Amino acid sequence: MVHGGCHGAWQWEHLQTWFAERGWDSIAIDWLSHGDSARLEHGEWLCRDITAVQHEIEIACTAAAELGQGAPIVMGHSMGGLATLAYAASTARELAGIVLLTPVVPEKFGGAAIELEVDADAPWGPPPPEVARQLFYSGVDEATAAACYERLQPESPAAVWQATRWTAEVDISAVRAPALVVAAEADLLVPADYVLSLADGLGAEQILLPGVGHGVTLDPGWPQLAERIETWLSKA
Repeated sequence: MVHGGCHGAWQWEHLQTWFAERGWDSIAIDWLSHGDSARLEHGEWLCRDITAVQHEIEIACTAAAELGQGAPIVMGHSMGGLATLAYAASTARELAGIVLLTPVVPEKFGGAAIELEVDADAPWGPPPPEVARQLFYSGVDEATAAACYERLQPESPAAVWQATRWTAEVDISAVRAPALVVAAEADLLVPADYVLSLADGLGAEQILLPGVGHGVTLDPGWPQLAERIETWLSKA
């Protein structure tokens, strides 16, 4: 499970528990310089884009393979969705499937830039609490929003630029794993039509969540989403 920008492994707590209760083993990673993972040198971190997170995904997949659980499924949200896609397009490892939740899309599937101000020489965000709520977890109550905000962290400006200007280049024709792609109708960061266009390009099964914002792993409707993901996984 690969988190999104400004987040950490904590954003998977609901889904990780839900899947564990149904017999699924999982690893929720922290990117480098996030959560409990090792810190990069500051200048290196400022220049680190989303697709570099393939490094952490490979570490997690190697750990999963050592447990003898078979080919892994990689699930990514937002920036983590783009990292997952890039990994699936480049790895020689067999993957049982990929699940992309409101993913940042490659250049081919993006559109108009999201005009967030980004300074290449300084960490980005987190934005003010109410802005963060609208961007990252618009469906939650005030108490939950406050608790989530306390766990957000600044993000690499290179990653934010890549996510808002759609500059990533990924050869999706190289993706061999079956894919499920989830779009959110009220997503302010990655418009649903961009996500569904990516799904079409992948030949993926797709889900459009009506009235839901970008933060689908934290939105109150996450149990229903988990059920739909598990239904797909049982067929993948």
